Amino acid sequence: MKNNIVILLYLLCAWLSIGSSCKDKEPVTPAPKNYFTCKINGVEYKPSGYDGTPNYYIDVDPSYKDGVIAIVSYSYKGNDLEYSIGLGSDSLKSVGKYYLTRTGRHRMLLNNYLSGCEYYSNNQSVKILSGYFTFNQYDLNNYIFSGEFEVTMTRDDCDTLRITEGKFYYHQ
Repeated sequence: MKNNIVILLYLLCAWLSIGSSCKDKEPVTPAPKNYFTCKINGVEYKPSGYDGTPNYYIDVDPSYKDGVIAIVSYSYKGNDLEYSIGLGSDSLKSVGKYYLTRTGRHRMLLNNYLSGCEYYSNNQSVKILSGYFTFNQYDLNNYIFSGEFEVTMTRDDCDTLRITEGKFYYHQ
């Protein structure tokens, strides 16, 4: 009989603690959806379309070279591929601000398929007036990456490229 009372009291305490712990928990807010946005020469850009691969993804390999990361995006205008944008590095393993230079290890590219203009930050025909990307989150355990980017590049045979208000968030 004594054992039954102890077990009953134990179950009652357990039930009460479960009930009160559920009430005290904060509601879990859902993680934001993946996004990649910017303005290309003042016009809003978002990934769109499907060519057999995701129109926005991040690929990371911290064990290759000094930490490789690539962010890739593309968009369609009607049935035609309009833009592809990429940024990345072969020496990045943490949060921080990374500046673009032609000979540096951090790169950005934009292909404008409608005009035929290609802007590769390491190309001799491209002049980088300014450019950077920032990682605010670099979490390999949870595969969460977020940050910002901007660039201004010129080349003689194309208009000046201005990418502003660039933001990304990715959680796999």
